[in-house]
Amino acid sequence: MDFPGHLNGFCPDVAKIRDGAEQDDRGLWRYEDVEFIAEVISQQTAVNDYGPKKDAYAQAGVPVYLIADPYVGKCRLFTHPKDGEYLVETCTSYGTEADLTTTGLRLTLPTGKFARG
Repeated sequence: MDFPGHLNGFCPDVAKIRDGAEQDDRGLWRYEDVEFIAEVISQQTAVNDYGPKKDAYAQAGVPVYLIADPYVGKCRLFTHPKDGEYLVETCTSYGTEADLTTTGLRLTLPTGKFARG
């Protein structure tokens, strides 16, 4: 997907596209149709996932961005994008449920079996 900004053609680990969305003429999904993105941190991608990707997703207005970080054993949930940044950040330790019930996803994500790095 091409997100706003220079060289922001990213391929998220997990993305949920809104129901009824259609690909553009190049076969790409529109960032405006993304409802949720999740990234799993690796040592090579951590800088991008916490930095440029988070910034691009916020700029694009992606309503829910979740980072699973096996090195610290936590999930970080970013919501309420406004003016290119996420206004709300929630941290959940592995072994508990990440609460996404207040987002458009309306679910809880068990993290007890998430791998540790």
